[in-house]
Amino acid sequence: MNRNQQKLRLDNRRGKLRVSIVEPSGLLYGSELALLDILERLDRSRFAPEVILPQPSPFSERLRAANIPFRELLLPMAHQAAKFRKVLTYVNLARHWWWHRPDVVYVNQGGILRPMAAIARQLNLPVLCQVQTLEDARWVSGMTNLHKQVVSFVSNSNYIKAQTKVPKDRLSMLYYGYKVKGLPMSRRRVVRQPLEAGLLGRICESKGHYLLIEVARRLKEANSTDYHFRFIGDAPTVAERKRIQDLVAAQGLGDLIEFRGYRTDIGAELAQLDLMVIPSIAEPFGRIFCEAAEARLPVLVSDGGGLGELAKYFRAGLLFSSGNADDFLEKLVDMRLHYEIRRQEFDAAAGQMLAALDLDAYVEVVERLLMRAAARQASALIWRGKKMETKNA
Repeated sequence: MNRNQQKLRLDNRRGKLRVSIVEPSGLLYGSELALLDILERLDRSRFAPEVILPQPSPFSERLRAANIPFRELLLPMAHQAAKFRKVLTYVNLARHWWWHRPDVVYVNQGGILRPMAAIARQLNLPVLCQVQTLEDARWVSGMTNLHKQVVSFVSNSNYIKAQTKVPKDRLSMLYYGYKVKGLPMSRRRVVRQPLEAGLLGRICESKGHYLLIEVARRLKEANSTDYHFRFIGDAPTVAERKRIQDLVAAQGLGDLIEFRGYRTDIGAELAQLDLMVIPSIAEPFGRIFCEAAEARLPVLVSDGGGLGELAKYFRAGLLFSSGNADDFLEKLVDMRLHYEIRRQEFDAAAGQMLAALDLDAYVEVVERLLMRAAARQASALIWRGKKMETKNA
């Protein structure tokens, strides 16, 4: 018996709520980091978590460092694996759950809900399912035969909630709490020449990188030297990285767009910027927006998806019409011409937003959902932040 198994049995005897969390990708993107924030704050005197991951998993090292039990029982890239390998994996997981009898199964990404719900049904285990993305929402919406088995679906914005077609008495909406990272606050009063604008995160179409290439192309045609863009992050594949770099080179935009690659010291990167741009097309929530808020770095933000919803709700950031290069350029010029005014506006709104998105308050709501799920009580909770309206149907 390994250390994790010994700890789980000890937790069982102490009467803690046993939570088995299924994280199917095990990478280090937003869904996994949001889960880590929860697990680090979860009251371990009342809850005994164990995370089920694929092997190998970069997320495992984060969990190990935080002393959070985990088991690498899933297949990496399971959607590409042979059927018999997946079946064997699920049999092993079923045996693990039969042996340890969790009180609730917490599915962190809806894409793996079908096999997890099938195992849970056989073992009579209640299920809570996070709906993290638009793809998750559409996927679980089509699984009508599973909707009554899942005690609670949890979305991270009204945008995602509206796309999640499940029974209303089982659908909650919780804005993420934000973990303060100690980012240095920007206090720049005068914008530099050129204005340094950064886009932080994975490089892909949906994050808006190609919109910025179109903006840069127009600036080049106008012989403008007022702006410079930094892409901080990397593409998910070598092919995608080559595609976007070749496009920038072919259009002669190397002087306007800099590829910074993946960076670990985000504070140092943000300190070099005058402006954060977040042109995502269908962002579920917008954790990068919260990081800009902590750094008090003014933001030009898409008005679409959960990102635009967050900006509107907290009245933070300068909004542009999602996907619209003309409107982006107009607002970019406005930001440069009225930089100090926009900075002060964002400074005030950012402080209020982060105070509302208190991580401890958020985790308390998640704990309540877990307790209700373990008791097989359907939940329809709304939480837009601390001291904001909270109700339970």
